[in-house]
Amino acid sequence: MADPLSQEEFTSSLTRIVSHLQNRHTDLSHLPVLPTSSSISDAISSLPPTLPAQGLGTSETISYLLSSLLPGVLQAQNGPRYFGFVVGGVTPAAQLADILAGSYDENVQVTLSEETISTAVEQRALEMVLDLIDIPRNTFMGRTITTGATGSNILGLACARDYLYAHSPHLPTGYSYAQDGPPSSPTLPSPPIIILSLHPHFSIAKAASLVGLGSSSTIIHQLPAAEDDELAFDLSALEARLKVEKEVGRGVIVVYGAGEVNTGGFGSGLGDVARLSKQYGAWLHVDAAFGGFAGLMPELAPYTKDMDKADSLTLDGHKWLQVPYDCGIFYTRHVSSLTNVFQPPSASAPAYLSAGKPSAGVEANDGATVFPEGTVQAREVTSPLYVGAENSRRFRALPLIASMISLGKEGYRDIIVRNITFARRIATFISQSPYYELLNPTPPSFQVDAVIPSNIVLFRSTSSSPFSPDDPTSSARLVKAINGSRKMYVSGTKWRGVGAVRIAVSNWRTGVEGEGDWEIVKDVLENVGKGEEVKWEG
Repeated sequence: MADPLSQEEFTSSLTRIVSHLQNRHTDLSHLPVLPTSSSISDAISSLPPTLPAQGLGTSETISYLLSSLLPGVLQAQNGPRYFGFVVGGVTPAAQLADILAGSYDENVQVTLSEETISTAVEQRALEMVLDLIDIPRNTFMGRTITTGATGSNILGLACARDYLYAHSPHLPTGYSYAQDGPPSSPTLPSPPIIILSLHPHFSIAKAASLVGLGSSSTIIHQLPAAEDDELAFDLSALEARLKVEKEVGRGVIVVYGAGEVNTGGFGSGLGDVARLSKQYGAWLHVDAAFGGFAGLMPELAPYTKDMDKADSLTLDGHKWLQVPYDCGIFYTRHVSSLTNVFQPPSASAPAYLSAGKPSAGVEANDGATVFPEGTVQAREVTSPLYVGAENSRRFRALPLIASMISLGKEGYRDIIVRNITFARRIATFISQSPYYELLNPTPPSFQVDAVIPSNIVLFRSTSSSPFSPDDPTSSARLVKAINGSRKMYVSGTKWRGVGAVRIAVSNWRTGVEGEGDWEIVKDVLENVGKGEEVKWEG
């Protein structure tokens, strides 16, 4: 029997949740980042060993979640001193909109313009993201919201695969891998498509595997970097390789990372890479999940300004856009490649599903209003199931558009500038401390006078600390000691084969005046560096 929830019981349970969320919103800046070890073990022990024959009902289940399960999860991953991975916070507007999205529970997969505006909301949110980074809307008319950067990279490589096979000199013009499968032409090079990159994120290898390109070193090639910039392509080497591959008729995907996730660094020359890719018929995929919005800080704008020249572009919503997990963003200038992969032939398309058709520069019905070029009208939005991997998907666009409307461009600029400024303050402290060594490289070609490039602080301990760098376990022990304070959280990583510690400042709350984040971070790093144990006082 279904849970026989009365209106009174629902209201009571909702009131408890609202009260919990209100308290959490007020206290988030002061909560411990991690749960205690006993909270974790108690929460695990509380899990029912099997599915109960008789359910608890809604009220008791909510009580169980609040009192037994939630104390065992990360207490403040969206708080101001969680510096692991690259994790944004959740703006108030995004959080509340996400609650509404779950409440309405719409499956945003089909354009039904006379029944719901959900797909139109998604289009406008995607257009606003382009507005935010100063890319004309008509640059990328193929667009969709995904589960994250990995999902977007999968779409990018799938589109590239389709486009490169369709334009291969060894195959009939317009050959469709998506519809006809792997080709068997005897003249096709082996492998038929390769990926050229510098420091590709692991998600690129995962995407290459999933779309059938392969992920071994015979497929994904790491090219040499420029002599004066380890994050920039050696353009001569890139051009030489593109020329060779064009002569044999091999398809090439050039993957350019806008922002290096370990160091926060930005390479130069994206415009030149785009020019060479176009000249030699390669597909340029820009993975800007980490650094795509850094250009909102004016001094970093030169390093992101040529993203509009990509064939496909990955961005991330749950990083610097500060919306809840999960939210990725994908763009391509080649709409047909996107629909060729994800839209079935018209003869086999479900008759009850509408495809829609994107267009630009459309006049309103009365002829009086001309929409901005690249703006899509509600009735012309391509159904999301025909431009992405999912047939069922939640209303991810609602928290995204809510956050963007609430903050505007200047609000987002303030967050990014504040995050980078805060990270540079930490980096300055690290560089002056006898207990730590700052590892962020700043190549000569980086034209910004700053201690680190952006919002990532990469460091390790020195021999003056209890975590001797001669001990291969020192970085792991240092991470454990910092995180053991429960006052802040950092990630362990490796840089140039050596263990390191990484701080990523990506949360809208971090560094807000009056919250004392800097003093807390400084106190933890200073005392841990001396070998003193720092414990949560609460």
